[in-house]
Amino acid sequence: MVKLFGGTIISIVYLILGVSCGVITGLFPGIHPNNIVALSFLLISYFGVDNYIPFLIGLVITHYFINFIPSAFLGVPDDETSVSVLPMHRLTLSGNGYEGVILAGFGSYLGVIFSIIICLFLILLNFDVLSFYSSIKFSIPIILILFIIYQILTAKSIWEILVIFLSGIFGITVLYFNLAYNITLTAIFTGMFGIPLLINNLRLKKCNIKSQIITFPEFKLKYLKSSLLATTVGFFRIFLPGVSGAQLNYILSKILKEEKDLKNFIASQGSIVLSNEVFSLLAITFIGIGRSGVARVIQQIKPDVDINLLLFSILISSTMALIILVILSKYVLIFIKKVSLKYLSLFFIMFCSLVIVVGSYNLYLIYHIIVYITAICIGLIAFNSKSKLSYMMNVLIFPTILYFLH
Repeated sequence: MVKLFGGTIISIVYLILGVSCGVITGLFPGIHPNNIVALSFLLISYFGVDNYIPFLIGLVITHYFINFIPSAFLGVPDDETSVSVLPMHRLTLSGNGYEGVILAGFGSYLGVIFSIIICLFLILLNFDVLSFYSSIKFSIPIILILFIIYQILTAKSIWEILVIFLSGIFGITVLYFNLAYNITLTAIFTGMFGIPLLINNLRLKKCNIKSQIITFPEFKLKYLKSSLLATTVGFFRIFLPGVSGAQLNYILSKILKEEKDLKNFIASQGSIVLSNEVFSLLAITFIGIGRSGVARVIQQIKPDVDINLLLFSILISSTMALIILVILSKYVLIFIKKVSLKYLSLFFIMFCSLVIVVGSYNLYLIYHIIVYITAICIGLIAFNSKSKLSYMMNVLIFPTILYFLH
């Protein structure tokens, strides 16, 4: 068998299979890579461990690239892309949705490249990640509390303050006091950020998406700088078990204000989404603990996984995913241009709701329906009051503070 950076030619075939599955999960809102992992785990005896790992990496990396398509054109996010949904959807409404998708994809690829460079740099320096985590752990809840105070002081209306606390209390109730599942996060983020935008689409007078300009964005040096900053923020995913990628995205959104430079912000969001996932995978080799669902599966089946195999699989799948994103988004634009936006939005409202019902069938169905409806109500309050939708990210910030204070 021909060896290639710790993998095999056969492994590449399975990686391509994972990429193909990631395209499907990325296109359909509400379907998370972890749901596919749960099903594909039954096939591990047929795949073989060494082939199953590239399959998983191809799946999860491609998912987050392709998920920018429904985020931009329909406004339906994944849990990691929720912060960037409104800016990308805003570009779509102005006819520049394709440019927004390419910017996010370009930023994502830069995030992968910078993540690999940082990883190699850490290995070269023999950096002790666990010691670093221990030295800063005590300051995390203090920083987050100050962050909430800052939000309250800069809020422009009583509605925004209400959204901050409603989201925070909702997060504590659902994520801190109760056991959370993948479907729980799907219900929260789809309900808060996705369904309200789809409901708004039903109210639009025009039934079709505005004609989109198919053009590549102009490259600017500041995109490179912002992507490096975003990747550096994404690095913290390794040693912050209570902080998810979505929370890091939210914090970054306050550093790089979207109002000042929308396109630069979208590129940086792409970088942090993918760097979050890359570092969650690399955490297996740095600290022996995966920081995402897919990473934990890899950790369980092969704790001593070769870092060369990880890096190679990440790089190849990212390259393939970017190419697919550039091409596929054009065809999606052609398709949705021919379909009534109202009917398309109605379809995805029903589809997302069905995903919640099916996904929670054996995991407290009534409870997750209540969570889903509550999330929609909070999202509608934020949307109709014209509050910043990013304030709803406190659904994760509040329970994280309690996690570190516990």
